[in-house]
Amino acid sequence: MTRLETPAPTAYTPPGSHTATYPGAIARHTRSYRAGVIGHTGRGNYGHGLDTAFVAIPGVDLVAVADPVDAGRQAALARSGAPRGYASYQDVLAQERLDLVAVGPYDLDQHEEMVAAAARAGAKAIYCEKPIARSLDEADRMLAECDARGVKLAVAHQNRGTPAPRLVQTLIAAGKIGRLRRLRAWPKQDSRGGGLDLLVHGTHMFDLMRLFAGDPRWCHARVMCDGRDATLAAARPAGYAGGLMAGDDIIAEYGFDSGVTGHFESMLSDDGGGTPYLRMEISGSGGTLALWSGVDSPVYYSPRSYPLPDQPEDWQCLQPEEMPIPAGMGRQHPGNQVLVRDLLAAVEEDRPPHSSGHDARAALEMILAVYESHLSGARVALPMDRRTHPLEERENHTP
Repeated sequence: MTRLETPAPTAYTPPGSHTATYPGAIARHTRSYRAGVIGHTGRGNYGHGLDTAFVAIPGVDLVAVADPVDAGRQAALARSGAPRGYASYQDVLAQERLDLVAVGPYDLDQHEEMVAAAARAGAKAIYCEKPIARSLDEADRMLAECDARGVKLAVAHQNRGTPAPRLVQTLIAAGKIGRLRRLRAWPKQDSRGGGLDLLVHGTHMFDLMRLFAGDPRWCHARVMCDGRDATLAAARPAGYAGGLMAGDDIIAEYGFDSGVTGHFESMLSDDGGGTPYLRMEISGSGGTLALWSGVDSPVYYSPRSYPLPDQPEDWQCLQPEEMPIPAGMGRQHPGNQVLVRDLLAAVEEDRPPHSSGHDARAALEMILAVYESHLSGARVALPMDRRTHPLEERENHTP
């Protein structure tokens, strides 16, 4: 079955409701905030539209952009409409008295320092590119810095800000698929298949698994290189300054409460992979749901726990509410805006953001548990005791 063979989308109205509205979409903040954006052209740039995440949000005055590269800084100023640019992010934090800061670089080796600096400079809220960090000890330090100062940290897992996941939550809660049993996730399977796919797309998939099923209790995984089990000798620097990675073929399982099992799989696909592979299936005792990563994804429903390939007519296509993309903005913009609005409401209500740094650390732990399990040859309990990266050399793991 392909997506083209499914019925045309139809609007879905859950029982007792007029729309399947995502909670973050209706979050309201009442105060005014001075905002700034930190980027670094050539070292992660401004990942997934974080330079424009604050644009046109009521009550948010975007006053400055920091970027040490002049051409990149000027381009970001033009995109965002901010009036002032700085070559140093330390200077923008010291001089602009920012309440709200976007930490935009896609390169992970800058996140800890930038987040900590923004927290120490008095920011009330920080919106950071994903994944949160390279290792759990880095994420621990970032969260400790923010928590000690009462700073709300949110991470750009934009799927939490789009309609399809909320509709899935509604359908699960309504018993549409019976008892939840199984989550299956696939990233893009492109040239990054394996270790890099696990890092940059797995963070979204694991964040959604936790949204639907809660915290995992264990991970059991296998990592392969060229059809053989990977060893520490296969560890290499990840793209996007993401620390270490290994493998071109990864399979991982996670155990959640109530007998729910999560499955993740990434490889180098012979057809080159791509965005259509970035999806998730959620199965229960009475049906299956499927969604893609993206602001406009519908939710597909089958009344079968194991949909049959010769029964494509079983699938229904349910359309959540629409989230239009403003002209000139990227596809991540609506999700960013939902999460930023929720972040500011979290400041005023003194609650965790819907896409919190703590959630992002838990997703990173699911990523790193893959290597810990594979190298130990055993199921690993979560949360993990080890906070350094599992691919670092250590006494109890030998190549």
